Amino acid sequence: MNKTKTLSLSILYLSVSIFGTPALSQTPESVPVTVEITQQLATTMAIEEVGKLKATDSAALTFSAGEKLKSLHFNDGDTVNKGDLIAQLDDSKAKAELEKSSSSLALAKSKLSRVLALLKKQPDSMSAQDVEELKQQVALAEADYSQRKTDLQSYQLVAPFDGQLTNFSHSVGSRVEAAVVLVHLIKLDPVEVHYSISQSEVGKAKLGQAVTLKVDAYGDSTFSGQVDYIAPLVDESSGRVEVHAKLDNADNRLVPGMFAKVSQNIGDSINHVVVSQTSVGADGNQRFVWVIKGDKAVKQPVELGDNTNNGYVAIKSGLSIGERVVITGQQNLDVGTTVTIQGSKPSITLPALRDTNKSSDEKGGQESSKSERQLDEVDNEAA
Repeated sequence: MNKTKTLSLSILYLSVSIFGTPALSQTPESVPVTVEITQQLATTMAIEEVGKLKATDSAALTFSAGEKLKSLHFNDGDTVNKGDLIAQLDDSKAKAELEKSSSSLALAKSKLSRVLALLKKQPDSMSAQDVEELKQQVALAEADYSQRKTDLQSYQLVAPFDGQLTNFSHSVGSRVEAAVVLVHLIKLDPVEVHYSISQSEVGKAKLGQAVTLKVDAYGDSTFSGQVDYIAPLVDESSGRVEVHAKLDNADNRLVPGMFAKVSQNIGDSINHVVVSQTSVGADGNQRFVWVIKGDKAVKQPVELGDNTNNGYVAIKSGLSIGERVVITGQQNLDVGTTVTIQGSKPSITLPALRDTNKSSDEKGGQESSKSERQLDEVDNEAA
């Protein structure tokens, strides 16, 4: 009986020695992955349209008189200030007429003065009617002198506002007729952009809303302004509503006539968590990402927002700032899978729309710094 028990134990020990116990001694292999840290993107509701730049003021400058052009005080394209003398016609005849009028006025005043002095000594030396006629002659002479003086100014072309000249249509010595345009004056600072919006957007558009624009001449450079006009009626031909926005243009980079891509803010800033589009998976109608908790992969359901058009997607819910999300290697993951982080995607400047809320900007900067610190920690862990 004792021999039988000893044999059974020997067989059991032999089987353990030969086949081993894999379930107890083998460690599951970890899956290599690359991760990125979730970041924050501030977005603003905006109207996107194409507009055209216009000068806030422009004038076709003409003389009120016709005569030979005596002098030009500026060249084509020069910048002038309000009140600057731009051009001068030959005014010799006008000056002669003014001097003649001045002499006539002086003579009429002198004659009246002598008569009034005489009347003080001899009250009956002249009738009241004759005295009144002399006074009327003085008044007429004064009116003529004033008119001649005003006419003299018609031979000068003076800038009505600050701006830039176009090219002159006449040269010195040529005759310029009255009302013929000699040059145009364009005010370049500020400028306006004109565009139209749909009727459905009119209720969201308000005076003073921020506007940014881009023009082909300056690539990705942006220019900022504010809405200063919303048409009070709908255009019958297009069914749209015209909007104007004014922009500072101190360096004259923006030129009237340019086409511009316009973005008008119509809502408050909203902060979103964003991740790479490649990190998002689908399970039927449900979207999810793989999040690293410790050294394990966790399948995290998320609700998607809008794409940023730069490889990222906004997350409405399911993630928070600073979480580690798998962007490569997720095809080998399952719930609870052990992972080895091989690398991390560095933080980048996301193509955020304007965020005019200063406190949000400061908060975003703090979150960005937090994300950078966590990326450093991930890199160290991978190393």
